[in-house]
Amino acid sequence: AETTRNEEGSMDDSGNESEEESDQQRLRRLKAMREAERKRREQESLERQALAMSVERFAIPEVLFRPSDIGLNCGGIAEAIVESIEACDAMFRAAMYHNVLLVGGNAKIPGFRDRVETELRKLAPTNYEVRVYLPDNPVSYAWEGAKYFSKQPGFQERYSVDRLSWTAMKKMGKSQEEIWGKKIYNSINNKLYNPC
Repeated sequence: AETTRNEEGSMDDSGNESEEESDQQRLRRLKAMREAERKRREQESLERQALAMSVERFAIPEVLFRPSDIGLNCGGIAEAIVESIEACDAMFRAAMYHNVLLVGGNAKIPGFRDRVETELRKLAPTNYEVRVYLPDNPVSYAWEGAKYFSKQPGFQERYSVDRLSWTAMKKMGKSQEEIWGKKIYNSINNKLYNPC
């Protein structure tokens, strides 16, 4: 049987689609795909959260040093470091000013280490040498240090309290500061005066 078109020109007598119909179907399919892609891109552009920044790149990190710029009534990073060091025993202060270590994601801000050192030098007593370190990977450095510290021999005995001992000391009326203070203070004194 010869292939012939019906009046609409879409099918022949045997029920097969003609070339003209398949071109129309392809055209519809391409239009549908194009429309779906346009909708996907439109939705993606609505969901995209791009923030154009100019001076904010410098103004936002500045808040870490001068919180008063945004109305916070507290000191900046350098002031916090000085307060922390001054809260320690006087015998440790020189070593603390000499060994300031910056960790965390903010330490990766360009020029951050130099700025902290400059600000800290202005606030520190003149007889102390100020030195600020920035590790290669400041984001995970604190965690790595704690991991290393906890693996030292005798760590559990010197720096931790089990639940049974904690409960017993609390029943004896000891405060949290008394429990930890004695444990840590004894450990530090043993290290300072006992080089073993």
